[in-house]
Amino acid sequence: MQKYLAGYVIVFAEKVIVFDVGLYYNKYGVMKMKINRIGYNHCHDSDFNINRPDGSGDYLAILLKSSAIFTFNGNDIAVRKNSAIIFQKGTAQNYRSDGGEFANDWFHFSLDSDDLVLFSALDIPFDKVVEIGDLGALSLLVKSMSYEHYSANLYKTDSEELYLKLFFIKLSERHQTSAVRNSSSNIYDKMSMIRAQIYDMPQNDWNIDWLAHQITMSKSSFEHNYKKIFGISPMNEVIASRIEHAKSLLSSTDLPVKQIAKMCGYKSDIHFMRQFKSKMHMTPSEYRGRVKKQFPAP
Repeated sequence: MQKYLAGYVIVFAEKVIVFDVGLYYNKYGVMKMKINRIGYNHCHDSDFNINRPDGSGDYLAILLKSSAIFTFNGNDIAVRKNSAIIFQKGTAQNYRSDGGEFANDWFHFSLDSDDLVLFSALDIPFDKVVEIGDLGALSLLVKSMSYEHYSANLYKTDSEELYLKLFFIKLSERHQTSAVRNSSSNIYDKMSMIRAQIYDMPQNDWNIDWLAHQITMSKSSFEHNYKKIFGISPMNEVIASRIEHAKSLLSSTDLPVKQIAKMCGYKSDIHFMRQFKSKMHMTPSEYRGRVKKQFPAP
């Protein structure tokens, strides 16, 4: 028997999202999407061909790990690997190998009218190829969804819904930045690498000169391009990464604030406390107390 986690909350971006009976409520309405079938890292021979004139009876998301040929309105279009497409229900699905191995992740899923509001808000296009660049994060989500879908986990339906939401949010992020990425792909990839390092190692003594040097850019060019791509300056990104790491440590450990400051890259716990309060409008100790009050230990 499939069970649902009957009532729990998650704090996300300082807002509480309430989950109940397998459905979650947010500004987009009640999500009822579900996975019907799913496949991760599937590979096919060079004669692979899909031709569904009336679609598959549901929605279909594809992450291409090889180049392929897609047919739209009778016209063949060569599609590069590291692309994605979501076929709307009822749209003809016609795609094939371009002569080599065909590799992809895919899942068929269902939506209702409430879910379509989310897609509209996230500006996710249907029946259009979107070049993603690095599929890594999205592909890992498909892997996790596939595991849950074919598992006997107690709360697998809840997990699938959460993964689906995260998948489409991340797809939207990649789509929103596609114009920048397509016009300067090499710069985008380099900047993404730097951003990942900042969040992976918030305790490092980051500075603009060193960051710019890592991708052979001038200081001014690096700062300009970083803010253009991510909408935030590099040093404000460093601060954001440190605050997020501090919040995690304050929520999950009983470490002294002074030690947490050091672990987040601050040489002075006074400076850390001032910066934390500036961003969070409360002291680190007040934040820890509020989290523990809202989510007491079992």
